[in-house]
Amino acid sequence: MRVAPGIVPGFFTMANMFCGYYATLQAAKGQFITATWLIFAAAVLDALDGKLARLTGTASKFGVQYDSLADVVSFGLAPSALAYFVFFHQWGAVGLFLSFTPLVFGSVRLARFNVRLKGFDKEYFEGLPIPAAALALSTFVMFNFEYWHLLRWSKVFLSLMLLVSILMISSIRYEKMPNFTLKSDRKERIKILLLIIGSLLIIIFPYKALFPLALIYVFSGPGYVVWKLFNQPTENSTPAPKDD
Repeated sequence: MRVAPGIVPGFFTMANMFCGYYATLQAAKGQFITATWLIFAAAVLDALDGKLARLTGTASKFGVQYDSLADVVSFGLAPSALAYFVFFHQWGAVGLFLSFTPLVFGSVRLARFNVRLKGFDKEYFEGLPIPAAALALSTFVMFNFEYWHLLRWSKVFLSLMLLVSILMISSIRYEKMPNFTLKSDRKERIKILLLIIGSLLIIIFPYKALFPLALIYVFSGPGYVVWKLFNQPTENSTPAPKDD
């Protein structure tokens, strides 16, 4: 029996959604580390489904919309549930609405992305991608358990949650995943190298590396803005024309 090429990316998208759904259930049961790993698995699947769709020539508007629905579950609902059950369930109605923040801002970010999308390839992300925001929040929980064996720094988590929520709907530029092609330019080769180094760190130090790496990516956007601000060419730096 021959399998249609478009089924494979769709299967990865469904698996992404399932991981987000199961992560939500695990968070409700108090299995916070399991929930974090499921969100991480969803992020890996999300990165693969788009690349598989382009590789097989099956990218479509339906695929984009379905992928966004899966992302709302895995990177909006799941981290919001994790935030509520880990930190904010004791804060009453205030905690309920605060933990809703990643879901509502993430869904707005995805809706904006879908409306503005032209074609299926993009040079960069406008605003922090929702999987990166979800990973920053969920791996913070894992980092807590690894170093202190308990949950603390709720105010730090709240600050991070509000920050990534705002960055998701910002217009700050974020780098996308590298293109694994033989024609990759120098910038793409550097991104591939960084991805390999990051992957090795995650394999060797899974509980310690994920949160710092997620945090580096979160701040790479604002960092690029600051760098660009201080490296803009000025009128005085324009070279004078040479006399013949």
